[in-house]
Amino acid sequence: MRATIIHGPGDIRVEDRNYPTVQLPTDVVVKVTASCVCGSDLWPYRGVKPTHQPSAIGHEFIGTVESIGDDVTTLAPGDFVIAPFVVSCGPARNA
Repeated sequence: MRATIIHGPGDIRVEDRNYPTVQLPTDVVVKVTASCVCGSDLWPYRGVKPTHQPSAIGHEFIGTVESIGDDVTTLAPGDFVIAPFVVSCGPARNA
């Protein structure tokens, strides 16, 4: 898979990464369809916040569930999901 990785101020690269897999019973693997760069992603890019090691940016995204852990009961492969910048309790669904 491809990921946008920040290495330091002004240094963002698109890199190949290992495809994620379910590791824990509560894990969900999502195929990201689109993501965005928000203000907190720009802090290390501008040098305001230090980058101690390369890390992915674009934590606000939409996508489709690829696989789920055994304890996941509210999602199924193929479901459309949204990961906003604000964490919620998760169970609310808009139909």
